[in-house]
Amino acid sequence: MTGDQPRQPKDLKGLLKFCIEATKDEDAPDISDPEKILNDMDPEKKKWLEEALSSMSVDIVQQLTNGIKTLNSDASDDEKEEVLELLEDWLGNIDMAVNFHKIGGFSSLRKCLNSSSSCIRSGACHLIAEISQNNPYCQEKFLSEEFIELLLNQLDNDSDGNCQVKALYAISCISREYPPAIEKFTSLDGWSVIMRAIQRDNIKLITKSCYFLTSAVVVSEAVSQHLVDMGMVTQLSGILYADHGPQHEHILSALRSLVTRSNLARDQARSQDLGLESLLSQRRLELREQEEFMECVEHCEALLQLLSPEFIPTDDWQEVQEWQGVPPGCHVKVDMNTGKKIAKMEQVTDR
Repeated sequence: MTGDQPRQPKDLKGLLKFCIEATKDEDAPDISDPEKILNDMDPEKKKWLEEALSSMSVDIVQQLTNGIKTLNSDASDDEKEEVLELLEDWLGNIDMAVNFHKIGGFSSLRKCLNSSSSCIRSGACHLIAEISQNNPYCQEKFLSEEFIELLLNQLDNDSDGNCQVKALYAISCISREYPPAIEKFTSLDGWSVIMRAIQRDNIKLITKSCYFLTSAVVVSEAVSQHLVDMGMVTQLSGILYADHGPQHEHILSALRSLVTRSNLARDQARSQDLGLESLLSQRRLELREQEEFMECVEHCEALLQLLSPEFIPTDDWQEVQEWQGVPPGCHVKVDMNTGKKIAKMEQVTDR
């Protein structure tokens, strides 16, 4: 239906309410308890309602079949876009998504990914993502039918930024809580594609890339090791040296997740050549008074706690950072001029 017309009811009580609402300006009964109305209804009227509902029922599998035919045909792009939107409504049900695969629906999605229309390509990616969520059957089929390869190519090479974002969304949904997909993604050098995506000038793509990286690191030690080995710590840190922008919050989050879960990543981040601790301290001071950057400040402080958790004393007074603990055997005081805590080693004297 279109416009302001109500949607078709899907059960007898729904149909009753639908009919009463459609005649609400007439002398209709109270609809607060449709079940009571049905129980009290004349049997002939109730039978009529049941027959009306039966006549209004939609054969969803037939509709799916028609949609597949349209996507595989020479129909206009507008028609195909409309079909993709309708399919999304119908395939939210896991069983229907499985049926869609069994009647050949995935082949039509493959064809859509190769469309010359960016709207069709992005729509197909979005539908793949929606079908995959919490659906192990479809995740396995997308993996075995090599959709990861197709989506990676789209993520890396598509000329349309929105298509790249939707391709990553689809990859993320296929991989969510499904380790074989992550393993396949890694074997295809997918993390190099993610690194290139992070370096693009597309905040949505950067955000989703960092979120995907963070999610994978949390659930897979092997992914963490792979990312460290390929130099992801250095790459992410290098991006932080650019002028601060909204993308840096997501870069910091991804770096924090990696450093939290990998000792080797932590060692790399402490490298003097990288200069990350100094950069994080500087950014923390620059942003701490700006409310919109509080998440960035939190990430900076968390990273600093991981990289330099303890104050290293010398014979001279040094500032103790807020995130640092002071080891035993130190003189500690507050500098009255700056209000900052300072400390140095205790002097040992012979008696």
